[in-house]
Amino acid sequence: MSKEFKIPQNVKMDFDTKKVFGPKESIKEVMQTQQEGEYADILNSTDNTEKLISNLIKNKESFVETSKLVDSAAERKVIMPMPKSMLANSLGSMKLSTNATATAVAPNSTPNGAYAINFNTLYTDSITAKGDQRWYAFQLPAEKKLTLYMAPVADTTVDNDLFLYKFDQTNGSVTVVAQSRNKAGMYELLSYVAPAGIYFISVNSYACTAANNFQIMARTSDTWDEAEGDDSMSMAKEMPINSEIIGTLDNSLDQDCRLWLVKETGNYQLQLTVPSIDLKYQVQILSSSQNLITTLDQNKTTNFPNVAPGGYYLKIVSIDGKVDPTVKYNFSLILMPSDVIDTSKYTAMLSTSGKQLIEFLEPGAVKDLKRNALTVDRKEFDPQFIDFSTGRASMPGYQCGGLGEINTQFSLKNLGVGTYTSDLINVSNALICTANNALYFWQLRKKFYHDYPAGYGQPDHTYSGGTDQYGTPYYTGVWRTEASSIIQFIFDVDQMKVVDMYAPNFFYGSMKDRAGVSGNGTHTFTQK
Repeated sequence: MSKEFKIPQNVKMDFDTKKVFGPKESIKEVMQTQQEGEYADILNSTDNTEKLISNLIKNKESFVETSKLVDSAAERKVIMPMPKSMLANSLGSMKLSTNATATAVAPNSTPNGAYAINFNTLYTDSITAKGDQRWYAFQLPAEKKLTLYMAPVADTTVDNDLFLYKFDQTNGSVTVVAQSRNKAGMYELLSYVAPAGIYFISVNSYACTAANNFQIMARTSDTWDEAEGDDSMSMAKEMPINSEIIGTLDNSLDQDCRLWLVKETGNYQLQLTVPSIDLKYQVQILSSSQNLITTLDQNKTTNFPNVAPGGYYLKIVSIDGKVDPTVKYNFSLILMPSDVIDTSKYTAMLSTSGKQLIEFLEPGAVKDLKRNALTVDRKEFDPQFIDFSTGRASMPGYQCGGLGEINTQFSLKNLGVGTYTSDLINVSNALICTANNALYFWQLRKKFYHDYPAGYGQPDHTYSGGTDQYGTPYYTGVWRTEASSIIQFIFDVDQMKVVDMYAPNFFYGSMKDRAGVSGNGTHTFTQK
Protein backbone atom coordinates (compact mmCIF):
# COMPACT_ATOMS: atom_id res chain seq x y z
CA MET A 1 0.00 0.00 0.00
CA SER A 2 1.33 3.40 -0.93
CA LYS A 3 2.55 5.48 2.04
CA GLU A 4 0.87 8.52 0.51
CA PHE A 5 -2.58 7.00 0.93
CA LYS A 6 -4.65 8.84 3.53
CA ILE A 7 -8.07 7.80 4.75
CA PRO A 8 -10.73 10.22 3.44
CA GLN A 9 -12.61 12.09 6.17
CA ASN A 10 -16.25 13.23 6.49
CA VAL A 11 -17.36 10.24 4.45
CA LYS A 12 -21.06 10.20 3.56
CA MET A 13 -23.00 6.92 3.76
CA ASP A 14 -24.72 6.90 0.36
CA PHE A 15 -26.64 3.62 0.48
CA ASP A 16 -29.89 2.05 1.65
CA THR A 17 -29.29 1.01 5.27
CA LYS A 18 -32.37 -1.24 5.19
CA LYS A 19 -30.73 -3.36 2.52
CA VAL A 20 -27.42 -3.47 4.40
CA PHE A 21 -28.71 -4.10 7.91
CA GLY A 22 -32.17 -5.49 7.19
CA PRO A 23 -33.28 -9.15 6.96
CA LYS A 24 -31.29 -11.36 4.61
CA GLU A 25 -33.08 -12.37 1.43
CA SER A 26 -33.54 -16.13 1.17
CA ILE A 27 -33.55 -18.30 -1.94
CA LYS A 28 -37.21 -18.98 -1.24
CA GLU A 29 -37.90 -15.25 -1.49
CA VAL A 30 -35.90 -15.07 -4.72
CA MET A 31 -38.03 -17.83 -6.19
CA GLN A 32 -41.23 -16.23 -4.97
CA THR A 33 -40.33 -13.01 -6.74
CA GLN A 34 -40.21 -15.11 -9.91
CA GLN A 35 -43.74 -16.32 -9.08
CA GLU A 36 -42.57 -19.89 -8.69
CA GLY A 37 -44.34 -20.50 -5.37
CA GLU A 38 -43.09 -22.39 -2.32
CA TYR A 39 -40.03 -24.64 -2.63
CA ALA A 40 -38.23 -27.19 -0.48
CA ASP A 41 -34.98 -26.46 1.31
CA ILE A 42 -33.39 -29.85 0.60
CA LEU A 43 -32.09 -31.42 -2.58
CA ASN A 44 -34.31 -34.48 -2.42
CA SER A 45 -37.84 -35.37 -1.49
CA THR A 46 -38.31 -37.53 1.63
CA ASP A 47 -39.43 -40.53 -0.41
CA ASN A 48 -36.18 -40.57 -2.39
CA THR A 49 -33.69 -39.77 0.37
CA GLU A 50 -31.93 -43.14 0.55
CA LYS A 51 -31.81 -43.55 -3.22
CA LEU A 52 -30.45 -40.04 -3.73
CA ILE A 53 -27.76 -40.36 -1.09
CA SER A 54 -26.46 -43.59 -2.61
CA ASN A 55 -26.14 -41.82 -5.94
CA LEU A 56 -24.66 -38.58 -4.65
CA ILE A 57 -22.19 -39.39 -1.92
CA LYS A 58 -18.83 -40.62 -3.15
CA ASN A 59 -17.99 -44.07 -1.77
CA LYS A 60 -21.28 -43.90 0.16
CA GLU A 61 -19.86 -41.61 2.82
CA SER A 62 -22.15 -40.39 5.56
CA PHE A 63 -24.70 -37.85 4.46
CA VAL A 64 -23.96 -34.35 5.72
CA GLU A 65 -26.62 -33.41 8.25
CA THR A 66 -28.46 -30.22 7.44
CA SER A 67 -27.77 -28.95 10.93
CA LYS A 68 -24.00 -29.27 10.48
CA LEU A 69 -22.11 -25.97 10.38
CA VAL A 70 -20.66 -25.46 6.92
CA ASP A 71 -17.63 -23.51 8.07
CA SER A 72 -16.79 -25.43 11.23
CA ALA A 73 -13.09 -25.85 11.99
CA ALA A 74 -13.22 -29.48 10.81
CA GLU A 75 -14.61 -28.56 7.42
CA ARG A 76 -12.91 -25.28 6.71
CA LYS A 77 -10.01 -26.94 4.88
CA VAL A 78 -12.49 -28.49 2.47
CA ILE A 79 -14.81 -25.54 2.07
CA MET A 80 -12.20 -22.77 2.00
CA PRO A 81 -8.52 -23.62 2.48
CA MET A 82 -6.28 -20.88 3.80
CA PRO A 83 -3.83 -19.82 1.07
CA LYS A 84 -0.23 -20.65 1.90
CA SER A 85 0.97 -17.23 0.75
CA MET A 86 -0.94 -15.32 3.43
CA LEU A 87 0.88 -13.71 6.29
CA ALA A 88 -1.27 -15.02 9.10
CA ASN A 89 -2.20 -12.66 11.93
CA SER A 90 -0.19 -9.74 10.61
CA LEU A 91 -1.46 -6.54 12.19
CA GLY A 92 -0.01 -4.26 9.53
CA SER A 93 -1.08 -0.66 10.13
CA MET A 94 -3.95 -1.62 12.41
CA LYS A 95 -3.65 -0.85 16.12
CA LEU A 96 -5.95 -3.36 17.77
CA SER A 97 -6.76 -3.86 21.42
CA THR A 98 -5.78 -7.25 22.83
CA ASN A 99 -8.72 -7.07 25.22
CA ALA A 100 -11.66 -8.59 23.34
CA THR A 101 -14.08 -7.55 26.08
CA ALA A 102 -13.19 -3.86 26.05
CA THR A 103 -16.22 -1.59 26.11
CA ALA A 104 -14.51 1.40 24.52
CA VAL A 105 -15.68 2.32 21.05
CA ALA A 106 -13.23 0.99 18.44
CA PRO A 107 -11.50 3.72 16.39
CA ASN A 108 -12.55 2.04 13.16
CA SER A 109 -16.26 1.80 14.00
CA THR A 110 -17.00 4.43 11.30
CA PRO A 111 -15.60 5.07 7.81
CA ASN A 112 -13.75 8.14 9.08
CA GLY A 113 -11.77 5.94 11.47
CA ALA A 114 -11.06 3.20 8.97
CA TYR A 115 -7.71 1.43 9.14
CA ALA A 116 -5.53 1.43 6.03
CA ILE A 117 -4.76 -2.16 5.01
CA ASN A 118 -2.32 -3.84 2.64
CA PHE A 119 -3.15 -6.55 0.14
CA ASN A 120 -2.40 -10.23 0.79
CA THR A 121 -2.15 -9.69 4.53
CA LEU A 122 -4.44 -11.38 7.02
CA TYR A 123 -5.58 -9.02 9.77
CA THR A 124 -7.24 -9.85 13.07
CA ASP A 125 -9.85 -7.56 14.59
CA SER A 126 -12.77 -7.89 17.01
CA ILE A 127 -16.37 -6.80 17.15
CA THR A 128 -18.38 -6.54 20.35
CA ALA A 129 -22.12 -6.24 19.78
CA LYS A 130 -24.92 -6.64 17.27
CA GLY A 131 -25.03 -3.63 14.95
CA ASP A 132 -21.33 -2.80 15.38
CA GLN A 133 -19.16 -2.10 12.35
CA ARG A 134 -15.43 -2.27 11.64
CA TRP A 135 -14.08 -0.24 8.73
CA TYR A 136 -10.95 -0.57 6.55
CA ALA A 137 -9.73 1.25 3.46
CA PHE A 138 -7.22 0.92 0.65
CA GLN A 139 -6.33 2.61 -2.62
CA LEU A 140 -6.23 0.78 -5.93
CA PRO A 141 -3.87 2.39 -8.46
CA ALA A 142 -5.21 0.45 -11.49
CA GLU A 143 -8.14 -1.78 -12.39
CA LYS A 144 -7.95 -5.15 -10.67
CA LYS A 145 -10.21 -7.91 -9.56
CA LEU A 146 -10.65 -7.65 -5.79
CA THR A 147 -11.26 -10.64 -3.55
CA LEU A 148 -12.26 -9.99 0.06
CA TYR A 149 -12.28 -12.71 2.70
CA MET A 150 -13.55 -12.61 6.28
CA ALA A 151 -13.29 -15.61 8.65
CA PRO A 152 -15.35 -15.53 11.84
CA VAL A 153 -15.10 -17.77 14.86
CA ALA A 154 -16.82 -21.15 14.38
CA ASP A 155 -19.84 -20.17 16.40
CA THR A 156 -23.45 -20.32 15.22
CA THR A 157 -24.35 -17.33 17.40
CA VAL A 158 -21.92 -15.09 15.50
CA ASP A 159 -23.04 -13.63 12.18
CA ASN A 160 -20.71 -11.00 10.72
CA ASP A 161 -21.33 -9.80 7.16
CA LEU A 162 -18.89 -8.28 4.68
CA PHE A 163 -19.38 -5.23 2.44
CA LEU A 164 -17.25 -3.43 -0.16
CA TYR A 165 -17.82 0.26 -0.87
CA LYS A 166 -16.55 2.52 -3.64
CA PHE A 167 -15.54 6.01 -2.55
CA ASP A 168 -16.76 8.86 -4.74
CA GLN A 169 -14.15 11.63 -4.53
CA THR A 170 -16.48 14.19 -6.11
CA ASN A 171 -18.99 14.18 -3.24
CA GLY A 172 -17.21 12.25 -0.48
CA SER A 173 -19.75 9.41 -0.38
CA VAL A 174 -19.38 5.62 -0.32
CA THR A 175 -21.69 3.24 -2.16
CA VAL A 176 -22.03 -0.51 -1.75
CA VAL A 177 -20.66 -2.37 -4.81
CA ALA A 178 -20.45 -5.93 -3.46
CA GLN A 179 -21.52 -7.85 -0.39
CA SER A 180 -21.45 -11.26 1.27
CA ARG A 181 -24.15 -12.07 3.81
CA ASN A 182 -23.81 -15.74 4.65
CA LYS A 183 -25.36 -17.48 7.63
CA ALA A 184 -24.02 -17.40 11.17
CA GLY A 185 -20.59 -18.92 11.72
CA MET A 186 -19.77 -19.10 8.03
CA TYR A 187 -16.91 -17.30 6.26
CA GLU A 188 -17.73 -14.35 4.00
CA LEU A 189 -16.23 -13.97 0.54
CA LEU A 190 -16.89 -11.48 -2.24
CA SER A 191 -15.24 -10.26 -5.42
CA TYR A 192 -15.50 -7.19 -7.60
CA VAL A 193 -13.81 -6.03 -10.79
CA ALA A 194 -12.69 -2.67 -9.45
CA PRO A 195 -11.56 0.40 -11.39
CA ALA A 196 -8.75 2.44 -9.89
CA GLY A 197 -9.83 4.38 -6.84
CA ILE A 198 -10.36 4.33 -3.08
CA TYR A 199 -12.39 1.55 -1.49
CA PHE A 200 -13.77 0.88 1.96
CA ILE A 201 -14.53 -2.46 3.59
CA SER A 202 -16.92 -2.90 6.48
CA VAL A 203 -17.59 -5.89 8.69
CA ASN A 204 -21.09 -5.59 10.14
CA SER A 205 -22.30 -7.59 13.11
CA TYR A 206 -25.68 -8.96 12.13
CA ALA A 207 -25.87 -11.12 15.25
CA CYS A 208 -23.69 -11.95 18.26
CA THR A 209 -24.02 -12.46 22.00
CA ALA A 210 -20.49 -11.53 23.02
CA ALA A 211 -17.29 -9.96 21.75
CA ASN A 212 -15.66 -12.05 19.04
CA ASN A 213 -12.57 -11.98 16.86
CA PHE A 214 -12.48 -12.29 13.10
CA GLN A 215 -9.84 -12.23 10.37
CA ILE A 216 -9.99 -10.23 7.16
CA MET A 217 -7.90 -9.99 4.01
CA ALA A 218 -8.01 -8.30 0.60
CA ARG A 219 -6.36 -9.77 -2.49
CA THR A 220 -5.98 -8.55 -6.06
CA SER A 221 -5.83 -10.47 -9.34
CA ASP A 222 -4.40 -9.23 -12.63
CA THR A 223 -6.54 -11.57 -14.76
CA TRP A 224 -10.11 -12.77 -14.36
CA ASP A 225 -12.96 -14.24 -16.38
CA GLU A 226 -15.88 -12.23 -17.68
CA ALA A 227 -18.31 -13.51 -15.03
CA GLU A 228 -16.40 -11.96 -12.10
CA GLY A 229 -17.18 -10.93 -9.44
CA ASP A 230 -19.19 -14.00 -8.64
CA ASP A 231 -17.55 -15.13 -5.40
CA SER A 232 -20.42 -14.13 -3.11
CA MET A 233 -23.33 -16.48 -2.55
CA SER A 234 -25.37 -13.43 -1.55
CA MET A 235 -24.95 -12.03 -5.07
CA ALA A 236 -25.02 -15.33 -6.97
CA LYS A 237 -26.83 -15.31 -10.31
CA GLU A 238 -29.16 -18.06 -11.44
CA MET A 239 -27.68 -20.82 -13.59
CA PRO A 240 -30.40 -21.83 -16.06
CA ILE A 241 -30.93 -25.49 -16.86
CA ASN A 242 -29.20 -26.80 -19.99
CA SER A 243 -26.48 -24.21 -19.62
CA GLU A 244 -22.79 -24.10 -18.77
CA ILE A 245 -20.16 -21.95 -17.12
CA ILE A 246 -16.76 -21.57 -18.75
CA GLY A 247 -14.56 -19.82 -16.25
CA THR A 248 -11.30 -19.64 -14.33
CA LEU A 249 -10.15 -19.47 -10.74
CA ASP A 250 -7.65 -16.63 -10.49
CA ASN A 251 -6.46 -16.92 -6.90
CA SER A 252 -6.54 -19.45 -4.07
CA LEU A 253 -9.57 -17.79 -2.46
CA ASP A 254 -11.56 -17.49 -5.67
CA GLN A 255 -14.88 -19.32 -5.83
CA ASP A 256 -17.52 -19.03 -8.54
CA CYS A 257 -21.09 -19.13 -7.23
CA ARG A 258 -24.43 -19.74 -8.89
CA LEU A 259 -28.03 -20.32 -7.86
CA TRP A 260 -29.66 -23.56 -8.98
CA LEU A 261 -33.39 -22.98 -8.87
CA VAL A 262 -35.18 -26.30 -9.43
CA LYS A 263 -38.66 -25.44 -10.62
CA GLU A 264 -39.89 -28.95 -11.37
CA THR A 265 -38.99 -32.43 -10.19
CA GLY A 266 -36.60 -34.11 -12.57
CA ASN A 267 -33.33 -35.93 -13.21
CA TYR A 268 -30.28 -33.72 -13.59
CA GLN A 269 -26.76 -34.29 -14.88
CA LEU A 270 -23.89 -32.15 -13.58
CA GLN A 271 -20.37 -32.25 -14.97
CA LEU A 272 -17.18 -30.33 -14.16
CA THR A 273 -14.39 -30.59 -16.74
CA VAL A 274 -10.90 -29.26 -15.94
CA PRO A 275 -8.19 -29.90 -18.57
CA SER A 276 -5.35 -30.23 -16.06
CA ILE A 277 -4.20 -33.08 -13.85
CA ASP A 278 -2.29 -30.62 -11.66
CA LEU A 279 -5.46 -28.90 -10.43
CA LYS A 280 -8.09 -30.17 -8.00
CA TYR A 281 -11.29 -28.25 -8.58
CA GLN A 282 -14.63 -29.20 -7.11
CA VAL A 283 -18.30 -28.26 -7.24
CA GLN A 284 -19.94 -27.90 -3.84
CA ILE A 285 -23.73 -28.12 -3.61
CA LEU A 286 -25.36 -26.39 -0.68
CA SER A 287 -28.96 -26.12 0.42
CA SER A 288 -30.75 -22.78 0.42
CA SER A 289 -29.80 -22.45 4.09
CA GLN A 290 -26.14 -22.83 3.04
CA ASN A 291 -25.62 -26.32 4.43
CA LEU A 292 -23.24 -28.53 2.47
CA ILE A 293 -25.12 -31.40 0.79
CA THR A 294 -22.49 -33.03 -1.40
CA THR A 295 -19.54 -32.40 -3.70
CA LEU A 296 -18.67 -33.17 -7.31
CA ASP A 297 -15.01 -33.63 -8.26
CA GLN A 298 -13.55 -32.48 -11.55
CA ASN A 299 -13.71 -34.58 -14.71
CA LYS A 300 -16.62 -36.60 -13.39
CA THR A 301 -20.26 -36.68 -14.41
CA THR A 302 -22.87 -37.13 -11.68
CA ASN A 303 -26.53 -37.88 -12.23
CA PHE A 304 -29.00 -36.61 -9.65
CA PRO A 305 -32.30 -38.53 -9.85
CA ASN A 306 -35.67 -37.17 -8.75
CA VAL A 307 -34.49 -33.74 -7.63
CA ALA A 308 -37.41 -32.02 -5.96
CA PRO A 309 -38.20 -28.32 -6.45
CA GLY A 310 -36.00 -26.08 -4.34
CA GLY A 311 -33.18 -23.58 -4.35
CA TYR A 312 -29.50 -24.57 -4.05
CA TYR A 313 -26.12 -22.90 -4.17
CA LEU A 314 -23.38 -24.14 -6.51
CA LYS A 315 -19.77 -23.22 -5.72
CA ILE A 316 -16.74 -24.04 -7.85
CA VAL A 317 -13.58 -24.00 -5.73
CA SER A 318 -10.03 -25.31 -5.56
CA ILE A 319 -9.88 -27.87 -2.75
CA ASP A 320 -6.13 -27.47 -2.17
CA GLY A 321 -5.78 -23.75 -2.92
CA LYS A 322 -3.82 -24.35 -6.12
CA VAL A 323 -5.17 -22.49 -9.17
CA ASP A 324 -4.10 -21.62 -12.70
CA PRO A 325 -5.77 -18.51 -14.17
CA THR A 326 -4.91 -19.71 -17.69
CA VAL A 327 -6.87 -22.97 -17.35
CA LYS A 328 -10.57 -22.76 -18.15
CA TYR A 329 -13.01 -25.13 -16.50
CA ASN A 330 -16.37 -26.10 -17.96
CA PHE A 331 -19.32 -26.78 -15.67
CA SER A 332 -22.66 -27.87 -17.15
CA LEU A 333 -26.14 -28.35 -15.65
CA ILE A 334 -28.52 -30.43 -17.75
CA LEU A 335 -32.12 -31.55 -17.19
CA MET A 336 -32.64 -35.04 -18.57
CA PRO A 337 -35.74 -35.89 -20.63
CA SER A 338 -38.65 -36.99 -18.46
CA ASP A 339 -38.80 -40.39 -20.18
CA VAL A 340 -35.27 -41.42 -19.13
CA ILE A 341 -35.63 -44.48 -16.90
CA ASP A 342 -31.94 -45.40 -16.53
CA THR A 343 -29.76 -42.33 -15.93
CA SER A 344 -26.54 -44.40 -16.14
CA LYS A 345 -27.23 -44.89 -19.86
CA TYR A 346 -27.72 -41.20 -20.61
CA THR A 347 -25.00 -38.69 -21.54
CA ALA A 348 -25.50 -35.06 -22.49
CA MET A 349 -23.34 -32.09 -23.41
CA LEU A 350 -23.81 -28.61 -24.77
CA SER A 351 -22.49 -27.71 -28.19
CA THR A 352 -19.45 -25.49 -28.62
CA SER A 353 -21.70 -22.49 -29.13
CA GLY A 354 -23.71 -23.45 -26.03
CA LYS A 355 -26.93 -23.17 -28.02
CA GLN A 356 -27.69 -26.84 -28.71
CA LEU A 357 -28.19 -29.76 -26.36
CA ILE A 358 -26.49 -32.93 -27.58
CA GLU A 359 -27.65 -36.19 -26.00
CA PHE A 360 -26.50 -39.78 -26.31
CA LEU A 361 -28.88 -42.54 -25.18
CA GLU A 362 -27.85 -46.16 -24.86
CA PRO A 363 -30.30 -49.07 -25.04
CA GLY A 364 -32.49 -49.07 -21.94
CA ALA A 365 -32.12 -45.34 -21.29
CA VAL A 366 -35.75 -44.94 -22.31
CA LYS A 367 -38.46 -47.52 -22.71
CA ASP A 368 -38.15 -49.78 -25.78
CA LEU A 369 -34.87 -48.22 -26.97
CA LYS A 370 -32.91 -51.06 -28.61
CA ARG A 371 -29.97 -49.15 -30.13
CA ASN A 372 -27.77 -46.15 -29.43
CA ALA A 373 -29.38 -42.82 -30.25
CA LEU A 374 -27.70 -39.44 -30.89
CA THR A 375 -29.90 -36.35 -30.70
CA VAL A 376 -29.39 -32.63 -31.22
CA ASP A 377 -32.05 -30.56 -29.47
CA ARG A 378 -34.08 -33.77 -29.10
CA LYS A 379 -33.97 -34.47 -32.86
CA GLU A 380 -32.37 -37.81 -33.63
CA PHE A 381 -29.63 -38.12 -36.23
CA ASP A 382 -30.04 -41.54 -37.86
CA PRO A 383 -26.62 -43.04 -38.79
CA GLN A 384 -28.22 -45.15 -41.52
CA PHE A 385 -28.76 -41.98 -43.53
CA ILE A 386 -25.07 -41.00 -43.63
CA ASP A 387 -23.96 -40.61 -47.25
CA PHE A 388 -20.75 -38.61 -47.35
CA SER A 389 -17.95 -38.34 -49.90
CA THR A 390 -15.12 -35.90 -50.39
CA GLY A 391 -12.39 -35.07 -52.88
CA ARG A 392 -9.51 -32.67 -53.47
CA ALA A 393 -8.72 -30.45 -56.45
CA SER A 394 -5.06 -31.27 -55.86
CA MET A 395 -5.75 -34.98 -56.41
CA PRO A 396 -8.17 -35.15 -59.35
CA GLY A 397 -10.08 -38.40 -59.78
CA TYR A 398 -9.64 -39.52 -56.16
CA GLN A 399 -12.58 -39.78 -53.80
CA CYS A 400 -13.31 -41.34 -50.42
CA GLY A 401 -16.29 -41.36 -48.11
CA GLY A 402 -18.47 -43.12 -45.57
CA LEU A 403 -21.93 -44.62 -45.80
CA GLY A 404 -24.40 -45.64 -43.13
CA GLU A 405 -25.85 -49.13 -43.36
CA ILE A 406 -28.69 -50.95 -41.68
CA ASN A 407 -26.50 -52.06 -38.76
CA THR A 408 -24.53 -48.82 -38.40
CA GLN A 409 -24.66 -47.40 -34.86
CA PHE A 410 -23.11 -44.40 -33.17
CA SER A 411 -20.74 -45.07 -30.28
CA LEU A 412 -20.19 -43.07 -27.11
CA LYS A 413 -16.43 -43.54 -27.48
CA ASN A 414 -14.60 -40.27 -28.25
CA LEU A 415 -17.87 -38.34 -28.53
CA GLY A 416 -17.10 -34.65 -28.07
CA VAL A 417 -17.77 -31.08 -29.12
CA GLY A 418 -15.28 -28.47 -30.25
CA THR A 419 -13.94 -26.70 -33.32
CA TYR A 420 -12.75 -28.37 -36.51
CA THR A 421 -10.25 -27.05 -39.05
CA SER A 422 -9.01 -28.72 -42.22
CA ASP A 423 -7.42 -27.66 -45.49
CA LEU A 424 -10.95 -27.45 -46.91
CA ILE A 425 -13.35 -26.31 -44.17
CA ASN A 426 -13.59 -24.60 -40.78
CA VAL A 427 -16.43 -25.55 -38.43
CA SER A 428 -16.74 -23.52 -35.23
CA ASN A 429 -19.64 -25.55 -33.81
CA ALA A 430 -18.49 -29.11 -34.47
CA LEU A 431 -19.20 -32.56 -33.08
CA ILE A 432 -16.94 -35.59 -33.46
CA CYS A 433 -18.72 -38.93 -33.32
CA THR A 434 -17.75 -42.54 -33.97
CA ALA A 435 -19.94 -44.81 -36.11
CA ASN A 436 -19.50 -48.57 -35.86
CA ASN A 437 -20.19 -50.87 -38.82
CA ALA A 438 -20.15 -48.03 -41.32
CA LEU A 439 -18.98 -48.53 -44.90
CA TYR A 440 -15.69 -46.82 -45.81
CA PHE A 441 -14.88 -46.48 -49.51
CA TRP A 442 -12.01 -45.20 -51.61
CA GLN A 443 -12.07 -44.86 -55.36
CA LEU A 444 -10.05 -43.53 -58.25
CA ARG A 445 -11.65 -42.55 -61.55
CA LYS A 446 -8.93 -42.25 -64.22
CA LYS A 447 -8.57 -42.11 -67.99
CA PHE A 448 -6.30 -44.70 -69.63
CA TYR A 449 -5.54 -46.07 -73.10
CA HIS A 450 -4.21 -49.61 -73.36
CA ASP A 451 -2.25 -50.03 -70.14
CA TYR A 452 -3.60 -49.68 -66.64
CA PRO A 453 -2.03 -47.05 -64.37
CA ALA A 454 1.02 -48.49 -62.63
CA GLY A 455 0.24 -50.30 -59.41
CA TYR A 456 -3.54 -50.29 -59.73
CA GLY A 457 -4.19 -53.41 -61.82
CA GLN A 458 -7.42 -54.03 -63.64
CA PRO A 459 -10.20 -51.55 -62.90
CA ASP A 460 -13.31 -52.67 -61.03
CA HIS A 461 -15.33 -50.95 -63.73
CA THR A 462 -14.30 -49.93 -67.24
CA TYR A 463 -16.20 -47.55 -69.47
CA SER A 464 -15.57 -46.52 -73.04
CA GLY A 465 -14.47 -42.93 -73.13
CA GLY A 466 -14.58 -42.41 -76.90
CA THR A 467 -11.60 -41.04 -78.79
CA ASP A 468 -9.23 -38.25 -78.06
CA GLN A 469 -8.38 -35.36 -80.42
CA TYR A 470 -6.12 -37.63 -82.40
CA GLY A 471 -8.77 -40.29 -82.90
CA THR A 472 -7.21 -42.70 -80.42
CA PRO A 473 -9.75 -44.64 -78.35
CA TYR A 474 -9.46 -44.37 -74.56
CA TYR A 475 -11.24 -45.74 -71.53
CA THR A 476 -12.30 -44.56 -68.09
CA GLY A 477 -11.44 -46.93 -65.27
CA VAL A 478 -12.90 -46.93 -61.78
CA TRP A 479 -10.88 -48.56 -59.03
CA ARG A 480 -12.89 -48.88 -55.81
CA THR A 481 -12.33 -50.42 -52.39
CA GLU A 482 -15.05 -50.84 -49.77
CA ALA A 483 -14.84 -52.21 -46.25
CA SER A 484 -16.92 -52.21 -43.08
CA SER A 485 -15.12 -49.92 -40.67
CA ILE A 486 -15.26 -47.79 -37.57
CA ILE A 487 -15.40 -44.21 -38.84
CA GLN A 488 -15.06 -40.95 -36.95
CA PHE A 489 -17.29 -38.36 -38.57
CA ILE A 490 -17.29 -34.59 -38.14
CA PHE A 491 -20.72 -32.99 -37.80
CA ASP A 492 -21.62 -29.36 -38.31
CA VAL A 493 -24.06 -29.01 -35.40
CA ASP A 494 -25.75 -25.92 -36.82
CA GLN A 495 -26.48 -27.67 -40.13
CA MET A 496 -26.93 -31.06 -38.44
CA LYS A 497 -25.05 -32.91 -41.14
CA VAL A 498 -21.77 -34.75 -41.72
CA VAL A 499 -19.16 -32.44 -43.26
CA ASP A 500 -15.99 -34.56 -43.08
CA MET A 501 -14.44 -37.83 -41.97
CA TYR A 502 -11.80 -37.50 -39.28
CA ALA A 503 -10.45 -41.05 -39.60
CA PRO A 504 -9.93 -43.10 -41.63
CA ASN A 505 -9.57 -40.69 -44.52
CA PHE A 506 -7.43 -41.19 -47.61
CA PHE A 507 -6.80 -37.48 -48.00
CA TYR A 508 -5.35 -37.14 -44.49
CA GLY A 509 -2.91 -40.00 -44.97
CA SER A 510 -4.63 -42.49 -42.67
CA MET A 511 -5.57 -44.84 -45.53
CA LYS A 512 -3.48 -45.62 -48.61
CA ASP A 513 -4.79 -46.76 -51.98
CA ARG A 514 -3.80 -49.83 -54.01
CA ALA A 515 -0.63 -48.20 -55.25
CA GLY A 516 0.44 -46.95 -51.80
CA VAL A 517 -0.64 -43.38 -52.56
CA SER A 518 -2.28 -41.20 -49.88
CA GLY A 519 -3.10 -37.56 -49.43
CA ASN A 520 -1.25 -35.02 -47.33
CA GLY A 521 -4.18 -32.87 -46.20
CA THR A 522 -4.27 -31.42 -42.69
CA HIS A 523 -7.04 -31.37 -40.12
CA THR A 524 -7.44 -30.70 -36.40
CA PHE A 525 -10.31 -31.20 -33.97
CA THR A 526 -9.94 -29.06 -30.84
CA GLN A 527 -11.99 -30.29 -27.91
CA LYS A 528 -14.11 -27.69 -26.17
